[in-house]
Amino acid sequence: MGMITPFGRQHSSGVWINFSKYIMEHTLNTNAHAVLDVLRGSQHHPTAFEVYESVRRVRPRIGLATVYRILHQLTEQGLIKELEYGSECSRYDAHIRRHDHAICTGCGALLDIPLDIQLPGETLQAAARAAGIELGTHELRIYGLCTSCQSRRNA
Repeated sequence: MGMITPFGRQHSSGVWINFSKYIMEHTLNTNAHAVLDVLRGSQHHPTAFEVYESVRRVRPRIGLATVYRILHQLTEQGLIKELEYGSECSRYDAHIRRHDHAICTGCGALLDIPLDIQLPGETLQAAARAAGIELGTHELRIYGLCTSCQSRRNA
């Protein structure tokens, strides 16, 4: 085990585990676990309806409203992220650590960028000041054609 403090527990690997997230995740009902499993197993960022369709394969009696409620609860608990996607519907991501995204302008695919893009803190602060906000966190989004759309274009 590791050292325990009021703020969490340090795993033997040196990783800190936040007790509140640990407890929330381990007290989820069966439907919520199914939703979380779908998101963690997804290679893309599904919409609520896509999550619903996937969860129905293992929980056929689950309703769409239940999936929406669970997604909202998981987001509020910090177990997943809701990605606002312009005026279109939201997409969901179980990868909650800060990371950036690429968006295909052809098909609309939302892809994780597998690199840690570093922007100078002073640049981020200047951008926040120019927008009139206090910087909390940031996400970089790049736009272009995904490999599938490039292949279709070049065919």
